Amino acid sequence: MRGIEASLLVWRDVISGSFASEALRKRTDTLPESERTLASTLVFLALRRASLWKHIARTMTGRPIGTLSQAAGDALVLGIAGVTELRTFSPRVLVNAMVEWVKTKGMDRESGMVNAVLRKAVEEGPKVLESMKMSRSIKDLSLAFGVPGWAASFWAESWGKDRAKDLVRLASMKTFMSLRLSPWINPAESVSRLLGSGYRSWRSPLLDESLRMPSSAHPPSLPGFSEGAFTPQTESSMIVGKVASSLYKGGTILDMCSGRGIKACQILQSVPESSIEGWDLSAPRIRAAGQEARRLRVPFGRLSLRTGDALKMTPQGESGLVILDAPCSGSGTWARHPDAKWRKSPGNLVDQHQLQSRLLSRALEIVQPGGSVLYSTCSLFRQENEQVVAEVIEGRGDIVEMPPDNAYHCFIRGRPWGNYILPVLPWIDGFFITVLTKRV
Repeated sequence: MRGIEASLLVWRDVISGSFASEALRKRTDTLPESERTLASTLVFLALRRASLWKHIARTMTGRPIGTLSQAAGDALVLGIAGVTELRTFSPRVLVNAMVEWVKTKGMDRESGMVNAVLRKAVEEGPKVLESMKMSRSIKDLSLAFGVPGWAASFWAESWGKDRAKDLVRLASMKTFMSLRLSPWINPAESVSRLLGSGYRSWRSPLLDESLRMPSSAHPPSLPGFSEGAFTPQTESSMIVGKVASSLYKGGTILDMCSGRGIKACQILQSVPESSIEGWDLSAPRIRAAGQEARRLRVPFGRLSLRTGDALKMTPQGESGLVILDAPCSGSGTWARHPDAKWRKSPGNLVDQHQLQSRLLSRALEIVQPGGSVLYSTCSLFRQENEQVVAEVIEGRGDIVEMPPDNAYHCFIRGRPWGNYILPVLPWIDGFFITVLTKRV
């Protein structure tokens, strides 16, 4: 029961506010690979369609899940997800493990109910899921593919019902890992080395420096990771980094929300003469960015990192290129990070829009005349993208949008600003990107 027990503990961590990936690392570090995989699979199956599993549980019990004990509610959500979608594990073993979990928590009276519901779900869960997937109702599709109803409504307003339904379906697509190779790495040798450790990969047809894998993996377990041979990064994120690299004209680049430094290190690797000043509000993320630069052998002094509020900080020098990968809802990455979507609401979107507008205004103040601001998000909501750009540049004759130098066939033009990348493949997340240049 180790993997199943770990999944229940991780689920409770996530409900309490932890990120699923971090909770999984903490709870499964000492488990064998097979048990770690089982725990991870159960957690993400439950997260992707959490609203559907709760809907099925309520239908079968006649009670809202919130009226049950914590142990019984958790066992039902993960149990229904598992018996409905898990193809490589015995439903009987899973049901028995969930029932035992409820008993160990002192809920003997509810254990019988959990047993009956999960056994019923073995037969009916897959039928309910398939029926809702075939529905024409966007409400049913939202349940089937695990998208909050308010988000589906926003997409319908912005993209039209047909495109919105496509986005809803894509939000539950199984995602796989892609690796950005460091410049000194031979792709063929890297493919061979990974295969020797049991990991299949191949060259991406979209990006020369990307390898695609038909699965996910624990990055430190991959051969070459500790040596800086590659960086786990989605291909859409790589494209944003490549566009940023193409805009470099000299001097120091300012990365206003640097995070863990993934794109910053990509730019430093692809443009050897560049240097970057990176800011982030989070000290742990700044430390992680420093560790990432050392892992990738970025020479000392090319990446200067500072912790603080980007709205109040002043760059150490003049910047002809400012990168603003703004905090956002992450709606373009919900297939990869399904826990994030259940933390968002329309109210959060309003707050994000206000923050993004202030950050973009600040970026345009900082960038030198003749320079550019690259604004990006991993969101598919117009409220965080075109509407932010429109609000900030309204009435400003000194700002013009420029087409990215690197044109990719995956770009879809925004209305009227920027370009979208839709999450149409397991290695590609949803992104928005626009380049705003300040006239001389």
